[in-house]
Amino acid sequence: MLRFFVPALVIVLPMMLTYFLWVQWFIISMIADAFLIALWVRIVKPNNVRTVEFLGSFNRILRAWFHLIIPVLETTRAQVLYRRNFPVEVEWVTHDNVTAYIGLNVIYYVRDDWLNSKEGNIFKSIYNIDDPKTMMRATIDEQLRWMIVSFTHKEIFAKREEIGEAIEERLREKLSTFWFTLDSIQVRDVKLDNTVMHAMNKVVETQKFKEAAMNEAEAKKIMQVKEAEAEKESKILLWEGMAGQRMKIAEWFKESVDLIKKTDDSLNAEKVLQFLLDSSRIETLWNIWARDSSKLIYLNENLEGRSSKLIAGSDIMES
Repeated sequence: MLRFFVPALVIVLPMMLTYFLWVQWFIISMIADAFLIALWVRIVKPNNVRTVEFLGSFNRILRAWFHLIIPVLETTRAQVLYRRNFPVEVEWVTHDNVTAYIGLNVIYYVRDDWLNSKEGNIFKSIYNIDDPKTMMRATIDEQLRWMIVSFTHKEIFAKREEIGEAIEERLREKLSTFWFTLDSIQVRDVKLDNTVMHAMNKVVETQKFKEAAMNEAEAKKIMQVKEAEAEKESKILLWEGMAGQRMKIAEWFKESVDLIKKTDDSLNAEKVLQFLLDSSRIETLWNIWARDSSKLIYLNENLEGRSSKLIAGSDIMES
C-alpha cells in the first residue's frame, strides 16, 4: 500500500502548494511530477524480470506487466529469461608447438521456477554472481588450454566433437552453481597459425594434383588398352574378311573352271585358269582406260608371262 500512497503524496503535494502559493510555479510543478511518475512506473517486457530492493534489501520480483514502485526508496535489477549467445575464442599452443585458435558459441539462460523468494533461480542468478560472462570465459579458457596442449595440430581438427562435449560438461556443472542453465555449446571454428595453414593447404593441393595425374595416366592407359583391343579386333575381322574373300574367289574359280570344262572336255585346268586370269587382266585395263585423265603404261606379255615389248605414253596401245 505504501508504494501507492507515497508516490501519490509526492505528486499531489507540490501541485497543491503551487496552487495556493504561486500559480506561476504550476508549469514547474508539472515537470517535476512527470519526472516523479517516470521514477514511479516500471514496465517489464516479456521474457524479462526485475527484482525490487527496498532501501537496499530484496523485497519482491516483477514479471512482465505494468508495475509501480516507490521512487527513491525502491530500486530494481533486471534479468533476462531468453536464451543468450556468448561467443568465446581461445588461443593456445598444441602439443607440437603450433598455435591453434578455437571459437565457441555458448548458449545459456536462466530457468524461471516462479519462486519469488530468495530461494528462487532469479534471485540467486542476480545476487550470487556479478558477471556470468567473465566466469564462463575463464572456465572455457582453462578447459580449452588443457585440451589443446594434449593434441597435435593434425589431431585437433578431428577432435571438434570431443572438445565440445568436454567443455559442455565442465561448463554445465559450473553454471549450475550460479543457477544458470547451459543450453548447448557449438564449436564454431578451429584454425591454426596462418603459416601452418598455408603449408597444409599446399600439401593438400599437391596431393590433389598427384591424384589428378594418376587418374589421367590411368585414363590414358585404359584408352590405349581399348585402342589396342579395338585394333586387334579390327585386324582379326580384316583377316577374316580377306580369308573369306579368298575362299569366295577360289570357289568362283573352281565353279568357272568346271563350267568351261563342261563345254570342252579337251581343255585342262591350267588352260582354263590362264584364260580366266587373262580375262580378269583385260577387264582391269578397260576399267582404267575408261577413267578421265588416266595414263596407262601397258606391258605386252605373251601367255607365258615373258615381256616382249614396252610401250610408254598417254595412249592405250592394244595388242
